Amino acid sequence: FLPSPLPSHDLFTITHHSIVDSLAIIFNFLLLLSVLFRSPSALRSYTVLLVNSVVIDIIGSFTMLITMIRLIPAEHVLAYIYDGPCVHISSFFCHAAYTVMLATFSQSLFLIASSFAYRLYVLGRPSPQIRSVLALCLIISVPNILVLTTFMFTLDDSDLVRADLKAIRPDYELDEYLVQGHLTIFSMLVMFTILAMTMPIGPTMVVIFIIRRKVLAKIKAQSVTMSEKTSSMHSTLTKVLTLQSLLPVFFSGAVLSYGLCQLDITCSPVQEHFIMESLSFIPLVSPLITIFCMKPYRELLFHLTISSLSSITPSSILSPSSSMYCYSSPLFFGLPVVFGCS
Repeated sequence: FLPSPLPSHDLFTITHHSIVDSLAIIFNFLLLLSVLFRSPSALRSYTVLLVNSVVIDIIGSFTMLITMIRLIPAEHVLAYIYDGPCVHISSFFCHAAYTVMLATFSQSLFLIASSFAYRLYVLGRPSPQIRSVLALCLIISVPNILVLTTFMFTLDDSDLVRADLKAIRPDYELDEYLVQGHLTIFSMLVMFTILAMTMPIGPTMVVIFIIRRKVLAKIKAQSVTMSEKTSSMHSTLTKVLTLQSLLPVFFSGAVLSYGLCQLDITCSPVQEHFIMESLSFIPLVSPLITIFCMKPYRELLFHLTISSLSSITPSSILSPSSSMYCYSSPLFFGLPVVFGCS
C-alpha cells in the first residue's frame, strides 16, 4: 500500500510521526506516573481531569502513529491516504483508528476548557467530589462518542473515491496507496463530523480566555486571605492552563490548511500532510507544559532520569522518605500508592 521508492513528502511525514508521536506517548506516560504518585491531596479531584487528559493524549498519539494519515480535501471530495503500519492490518482498521483519533483531539480541546472552569469553581467553593468530576468528563465526551458511532461507517467505495480524486487532482499518483474517503462532504454524517471538529475551536478559545481572565481576577482579589502556599498553587496551575490554552493554535493551523485545500485555493502534498502533523504537536506539548511547570512532577522526572543513570531504585523515588509531604491513596492495581507534592 506504499509506493517504492517513497516520495520525499511521505518519508518526511513517516519520520515526523515516528518521532513526535512516540515522544508524546513517552511523556504522557511519565505525566501519568507523576499524577498518580506525586499529586497533592488538594488536587485529588483535579487529578481526574489530568488523568483523563493524559489517557486521551496517549490514545490520540498512538492512533496517529499507526495511521500517519494524509488528508486530501479536494472540492467536494475528502480522501484519506495512510502511511502508517495500520495498512498491514486492514483498511477498516485504519479508518477506525482515524475516527478514534479525531474524537481524542476534539476531547482534549474540551478538557482544556473544563480545566479552566474547574479552577474558577474551586476558587470560591470546596473542591468537587471525584464522582462529580468523572460525571463532567463523561458529559463532555458525549459529542465525541457521537462522532465515533456515526463517522465510523461513512466511507464510500474506495474505487469511486479514487476515480473522483484522479479527475480533480490528475497529477497525483495514488495507485499504490490505500485510498479511502467520501465522494461528497455534503452528506449529513460527514458534514456533521467536519463541523464537530472545526466549529468548536473558535468559541472554545474565547471561553478559555474569558474564564482565564476571571480566574486571574479572583486569585488577585483573594490573595490577601489566601495562604502563600494556596496562592502559589493556584498561580502555578493557572500558568499551566494559560500555556495549554495556546494549544488550540495547532488546531487553527490544521483547520486553515484543510480549508485552503477543500476550497481549492491552494494545496500540495506537503500541505495535506501538515493538517495532521500540526495536530500531532498537541499531545506532545501538553504533558511537557504540565511536567515542567509543576514542581513535584518535574522533580519526579528528574529523579527517574537520575535513577536510570545510577543505582537509585525507582521505589526509593516514590517512597514517603521524599522531602515532600505525602498522603496515602487507595490501592492502585493492587498496590498501595503514596502521593506527594510540593
